[in-house]
Amino acid sequence: MSMQIFDMNTQEGRDAVAAYEKQREAMVTKGQQLYAKIKRSSKYFGQTKPHEVFCVYIVAEQGYGEYVVQGGPGGQYRLRDVNLFVIQEGHHLRIA
Repeated sequence: MSMQIFDMNTQEGRDAVAAYEKQREAMVTKGQQLYAKIKRSSKYFGQTKPHEVFCVYIVAEQGYGEYVVQGGPGGQYRLRDVNLFVIQEGHHLRIA
């Protein structure tokens, strides 16, 4: 996968971004849902409320560099910036 740039001043660009967001949302809801919480040591700490978890998915494709965690308020994160969880019956299980 390669990086793409869209002109948000055109309908074509807005449509492409909307399609990407829809695809990303579909990936988040497939299979066992993963959640992430931004680590206090991360430069992204503060993008969420303290202890807030958000839905994510992982990409293993080239083109994302270290930013393989997709989703959440920033859109993408490095594994070193977040803790990953699954939630089952209200219990958070951290993935190490």
